[in-house]
Amino acid sequence: MKTNSNVEAQFARKLAGKVALVTGGSRSIGAAIAERLAADGAAVALTYSASPAKADKVVRAIEAAGGKALAIKADAADTEAVRLAVRKPSEHLAALIFS
Repeated sequence: MKTNSNVEAQFARKLAGKVALVTGGSRSIGAAIAERLAADGAAVALTYSASPAKADKVVRAIEAAGGKALAIKADAADTEAVRLAVRKPSEHLAALIFS
């Protein structure tokens, strides 16, 4: 029978070469999701609206664990800000993925 760590090892890095955008990724559940996606190999862009320090903390944690991350200021209530947030990861994280 596989142990939990064997299952985790089997799925680790499954998202290598992928980019994930996590809205509200600077706090609580969003931060946990961003960190998990990064642990699974994705380069992560996370949005925040009012707390750049918290967003930077999540980015630093991801990078310290060997991942790649980017924080983007974007209020989810602002349609144009969300559109720009979707474009920005592809422009900036692509360079991180292939570096």
